[in-house]
Order: sequence, then structure tokens, then C-alpha cells
Amino acid sequence: MTKLKIGKIDSKKIIISVLLIISMVIQFAFLSYLFKALVPDDKKKDENIVMSYTSDGDFDYKVYLKPNEFIDREYLGEDEAYILNLIDHIQINSLYNFSSTEKTNVTGTDKITARLVVYYKSSSDNSDNPEILEKENVLDEKVISFNDTSFATVGTYDIYLTDYINTLKEFQSQVKISVDGYLEITQKADFDGSVGGASYSDDYSNTLRIPLSSSVVEIENKGSKEKTSNVYEGDLVKTNKTVMSYIIIANIVVFVVICLLLKKLFMFTNKSEYDREISKIVKTYDDIIVNTDNIIDVEKYKFIEISEFKEILNLSRELLLPIMNYEVMKGKETWFYVIKDDILYRYIVSEEKLKEVKNAKKYKK
Repeated sequence: MTKLKIGKIDSKKIIISVLLIISMVIQFAFLSYLFKALVPDDKKKDENIVMSYTSDGDFDYKVYLKPNEFIDREYLGEDEAYILNLIDHIQINSLYNFSSTEKTNVTGTDKITARLVVYYKSSSDNSDNPEILEKENVLDEKVISFNDTSFATVGTYDIYLTDYINTLKEFQSQVKISVDGYLEITQKADFDGSVGGASYSDDYSNTLRIPLSSSVVEIENKGSKEKTSNVYEGDLVKTNKTVMSYIIIANIVVFVVICLLLKKLFMFTNKSEYDREISKIVKTYDDIIVNTDNIIDVEKYKFIEISEFKEILNLSRELLLPIMNYEVMKGKETWFYVIKDDILYRYIVSEEKLKEVKNAKKYKK
């Protein structure tokens, strides 16, 4: 069995490989975090939920009557039929509730509007008819601001129908056509929230519909519908621009580092120690090294061997002479030399010499 020779393991390759693995793990972590932020909502799973929250609202109302000979009650309750001409006003209570599984900071508005909507009366189902008139009036607008798991708001409003009915009749007399008119009382909450560093925006609305074109009317109040939503871990990145920017920049930096490490590892893997030594010298001192393909007549000169490159470098600078570079044997041996008069100062880089130096260091250890 062949034994692994520890001395032959290149420590630089090991260091670069370890750094490369660490960088790739970091890159994977950043990319997975971004994936969580950008994944469509229908792919998100329950285990990634930071918080769930619910909005719900409702209207309850009383129909107050004008003094009359037919009905001796002051007002009528919900879900009855009402004679339009006998209605004095409608008292509406608007309720809105917010609740969440975690404490959350929320700001926004809760707005109550009265909207007169008029349609062409061309079929029994006015939802398919074109809308020809709309007038909206804001009855109330409250500020929503809390930092808790729940919030509630309530308001009471007296709605007098006379002005709306008169507007509808005036419009109908002008256009000379049959129309359907409704008064829509809408409660709408718009809010922005934050929890655990993640931000979210949402709204909730609820509408009460009062017909104004019939002698006998039934108020449409379909009742409240809860709206439940979730805030996911990925929303932390998606909604926080600062965090998103940092992660994108970090991804780019780590990717560049990975490319550099791969390049470095590839160079170490595919170049011999001899090639790396030559490349290092030529790249570092290319301003004073002259490459040549032809060797001079060496018999004319006396040789002085230089043991370290820095010595021939100092000699070149002192004599103001270039260092000549000649590869004696392809991939095996290169001369770096300086000529002064009849003396040739030579520094040799050879594959054999590098092996001897490496073995000497190993034995010293």
C-alpha cells in the first residue's frame, strides 16, 4: 500500500481549497435567503410564518322614521323592508378590529365614506350596467397607530338621505332616462406594519348599500368577512431595502472572491513550481528584465554565480544594466544574467535546483 507523503501536500492548495469551500457555503446561504424573499406567496410554507394577522369589520344600523300615521315606532331594526319616504335618517355603527399572533407596530387610517352611485336601469341586475354618476363624501377619518397584538375602533354616524335623493332626482330629470341609485357607506382601513424587521402593507373594507330608487327598500349588509394574512421570513428581505442591498452586495463580493480563488487554485494545480517561480519573477520585475531568444557566446565571459535573485537585482540597479532572461531548457531551466565587461553574473532557476531547495527545507524540519 502506498503511503501518503505529507511533505508532498501543497499547503497553499489546501488553504485555497478551504477558503473556497467556506466562500461557497456563504454564497449558498445568501442565495437561499434571497430565494426565500423572492419565492411566490403560494410556495411559502407555514413554518416560514413570522406572524399571522386578521382584520374584520361590521356595520349595524337603526332606521329612524319620520312622524307618521302608520308606524308608531321610533326606529326599525336591521333586515327589514323600509318605506323610503318615511325614513328620517339611518344611524350606523361602524366597527373595525385587528388582531395578530405577535406584537406589531401599525400605522394607517380608518376612513368612512358615503358614495352616491347611479347606474343606467337597463336590467334587473345593475352590476352589469354602466355607472354614470358618482359622488363621494368623507364622513370620518381616524388615525390608526398602535404597537400591540390587537386594536379596535368604533364610530357612530347619522346618515340623512334627503340630499342624496334630491341629487338623484335632479340628475334623472336632466337626463330623462330611468336610473338606479344607491348610497354606499364604506369603511376602509389602510395600514402599514412591521414585525421582527419585516414590513407589510394591507387594507380592509366593508360596505353597506342603501337603494334610493324604489319606494320600498331593503338595505344590503352582507355581514363582515374576516381577512387573514401572514408575514413570512422572506418579507424581512423583500420589504427591508437596507437588508436587501447588503445581501445583494455581499453576494457579489463573495462571488468575486470565489472566482479569484478558483483562478488561483487552477493556477496552482496546472503550473509546476518552476513555472510559478519564473512567472513570479518576470511579473514582479518586468520593467528591468529583457527577454531574449538567443544566448550570447558564453565562452567570452567569466561566470559569477548568484545564489539569490535579489542580489542580481541589486547589481542591475547599481550598474544601471538590464537583467537578461533566457530559457536554456524549455520548462526546465532559465538564466537571469547581467553582463559587465567580460564578466557574466548569472542567477539560475531550474527544476532540479528548486527540488533540492525543497528537500533541504524538509530535512531541516
